[in-house]
Amino acid sequence: MSLAQKLPMRWAGAATAVAALALAITVPLTTTPASASPKQPTVNAACAIALSPSLPMPKPKADGRGAAMDDMVPGYAASYRDDPTLLPFAVDYQRWLWTDMYTGLDALVKAQPDYLDAYRLQADAYLVNSTYPQALGQLDQVLRRSPDDIQALAVTALIQHFLGAQADADCRMAHLKKQSQAAWTNMNRFIAQTDQDQYAAYGTEPSDKFTPDAIVVFGQSPNADGTPSSGMLTRLEKALEMANRFPDAKIVTSGAAVRTQYAEGDVMADWLIAQGVAPDRIIRDTHARDTVGNSMGMVAALEPLHIHNVLAVATRQHLPRAVTTLKAYAQHVGYRLNLQGVGGGDLPDPSTQVGERQYTYVTAARAAGLFEVDDFAKYQHTK
Repeated sequence: MSLAQKLPMRWAGAATAVAALALAITVPLTTTPASASPKQPTVNAACAIALSPSLPMPKPKADGRGAAMDDMVPGYAASYRDDPTLLPFAVDYQRWLWTDMYTGLDALVKAQPDYLDAYRLQADAYLVNSTYPQALGQLDQVLRRSPDDIQALAVTALIQHFLGAQADADCRMAHLKKQSQAAWTNMNRFIAQTDQDQYAAYGTEPSDKFTPDAIVVFGQSPNADGTPSSGMLTRLEKALEMANRFPDAKIVTSGAAVRTQYAEGDVMADWLIAQGVAPDRIIRDTHARDTVGNSMGMVAALEPLHIHNVLAVATRQHLPRAVTTLKAYAQHVGYRLNLQGVGGGDLPDPSTQVGERQYTYVTAARAAGLFEVDDFAKYQHTK
């Protein structure tokens, strides 16, 4: 396939406006004990970062839907679109063509071992696909060659934080602070906020005094025939319950045709209408490829209507990540939300939550603009 054929028609990216932390979350439940969540990052005295080795390329996930994903939100790898060498891999990333992307970048860094942005792009994809040791290893290749690199210091500190290597996370944060006080402040604040938000105890009911002006429903893949899957039905049944309880609330159904030809937002909207929900209450977002995209589409739907009191609906498994990511994105673009969340289904077994907790840091960092190299371009090195 030629480069011209790979180039997507439209690259959708997150808004870049950064505003004060104006968002409020009011989940009416207590947080877990401090011992249940990762420790807050601290600043150590002088220390030596324990750089990790570069590990073998992880096994790629099954490829996605290719060019059908070109217009999905968010647009991946925005930092690398202007690099003609990396652009084909960025297009593969957008299309979830993991095998071509992984093998091509692996060959590139072996041929050009000082190509720092190639390591970054590998780490970006490895984080999105939850292969954290390999992501850490590639960003540490950047630090071996550029020890003062702000993005690599910040993102590897975050990885070590959620992997539980707190001493090394603290050391990396200390080095980050020496390089950029502003980057350290924002990453430190982000980690503390994400710890707090995702370790809140979410439930199945909003608070008694809360009346949402909108209900936002995070999508999940439907069945291959376009009917709701069991996971989607778990969300929809809770959404319907809330829609009947709050009949004046708008409803945003969010999700693209990520794994099938059927857009999650459409399947959910059609199901709700079949259960008697008025069609004019529903706003369909059919461009979101993931939880970050859901958050982007939801804010885009709410903002023209000046809606700020919002009830998020997901499964109880997904709800902490959904709410944390939506909150992080709204903060990033300066949109005020009074946000609560309710989950459908059973309370997940804590043993199944380890990976979900770790991945929440990744999605929230992407939503908060603390992930790609361009996100950190605004931070100047401390003189």
